[in-house]
Amino acid sequence: MSPLLPALRALTSFSPLTELPSCDLDALAPVLVAHGLAPIASWHCEQTRLGAGLPDRFREPLLGHYSGTVNDNVLRLVTLRNALKDVPEVPVVLLDGAAYVDWLYPHMAWRPVSDLRLAVRGADGRRFADGVGRGMKLIRTGDEGRTAVFSDGAVELALQEGLWPGAMEDDALFTRAAPAKAFGPRAGRPAPEEALLCAAADVAQAALWAPLIRYLDLRELLRLPLDPVLVKARAEAAGLSRALYGASLLTAFFFPEVADAAAAVRPALGAVERAAVEQVADGARDPARLRHLRGAEAAARLVVAPG
Repeated sequence: MSPLLPALRALTSFSPLTELPSCDLDALAPVLVAHGLAPIASWHCEQTRLGAGLPDRFREPLLGHYSGTVNDNVLRLVTLRNALKDVPEVPVVLLDGAAYVDWLYPHMAWRPVSDLRLAVRGADGRRFADGVGRGMKLIRTGDEGRTAVFSDGAVELALQEGLWPGAMEDDALFTRAAPAKAFGPRAGRPAPEEALLCAAADVAQAALWAPLIRYLDLRELLRLPLDPVLVKARAEAAGLSRALYGASLLTAFFFPEVADAAAAVRPALGAVERAAVEQVADGARDPARLRHLRGAEAAARLVVAPG
């Protein structure tokens, strides 16, 4: 186990702790930044007893990321709301950080929104493209028209039809979505089961070497009431069983408090498949390992990524 993992767990806890486990702070700081965890770590350092006695050289750079994330999140969410005002009749489902930040996290600065992503049905894609305004222009399409990217020159907005970019349209993603009225009358966020599958697909597309902020998303999704039978059935139908298996293994490793919930949604795989996915997961267990051998990620993606 990485010597930094106990400290990473403490600094990503939603329950304030009183002491930071002993670790090399000079090694910890860049890992927090690389994994998108600097904002939540800064909150703990500045707002709880955990930060008592920590040196300024550790705290001050994290505080800069915290402040920057607050401003960036506001910019991105306001941009998204404004863009959707021009297409109120088009059903959309918020994905990724825009869906998670005020649903799974108690403070909007804890989860960088990063890239804006929406699910839009294929039949509604043209209406969305024709109606969206506020400076948003179509800059490219891909995956035989199943993905599109818009930009206002500062912020990009990506569209997809399914559970991951390029996937075929997923009807349940839209029909089971919960309302997100703050973003428009036809806006929604995924039901917990679909959100879990989207999050698993995201980390699998990164060969399970995804930033830990994505595993934090998975941790919090696993704390929600879920239907494990539905999750596993949907994963099998979508070709996400290996992705979900690997994502659930690593989430349980990084955050043992959700190990039982992760095991409940973990699909059954054949012996050969299981061994292959577990080998990929084992290679992704060290969050301090920020570089990988050339070709290793591509080979791992062949094992776990959907599509």
